Amino acid sequence: MVKQERAGRTRQAVLLAAACTFADAGFESASLVDISRRAGVSKGALYFHFVSKQALADGVRAAAGREIGSAALRALRAGGPAVQSLIDFSHELGRLLREDVVVRAGVQLGRTGHGPRRTDATGLPGSPGPDATWRSLTAVVRRLLGRAAEAGELRPGIDRRAAAELLTTVAAGLVLLAAEDADRLRPEAVREIWTAALPALVPGGCCAAYRV
Repeated sequence: MVKQERAGRTRQAVLLAAACTFADAGFESASLVDISRRAGVSKGALYFHFVSKQALADGVRAAAGREIGSAALRALRAGGPAVQSLIDFSHELGRLLREDVVVRAGVQLGRTGHGPRRTDATGLPGSPGPDATWRSLTAVVRRLLGRAAEAGELRPGIDRRAAAELLTTVAAGLVLLAAEDADRLRPEAVREIWTAALPALVPGGCCAAYRV
């Protein structure tokens, strides 16, 4: 048991070091020597857990997918108005991308085509392709908008599919811009987006019912 716990800690240390290195230097420039030094382990110990740099990228992206997937599941299971759950989910994504280097590196790796070769078991971010994360997030947004429509939270006649695509595109744009300026994902920036978007989403006079 002690040996397994030690191995688990080593694996997590290597993943964290890889995420930090990928976030700082990018996949192509990152070296396994730098990652092993950053993790405080030998190169042999690194290879015991990950056979290649691509395997490390897969591991980071999968870990990021699990974190984003957990946030999405919390949003889907939350009680209360669905539009509020959507707003809260966007703030949680912003927080993860600001504060969690594994999530930030995982999204960057997926965007540049260095994601896993297989679909993540959650069916949420972690599937192959640089835009898979955003397809998955669009599905979550659509489900929340569907609930909002059923509850009478949305403007009559609104195109939920188009609204989901627009909201996800805005989120993707923020992430791309945040690679150069982390302040793009600060809570105030997310709030400004919802202040502009909410009047087009919910009936007039209802905006004050939501915490943006």
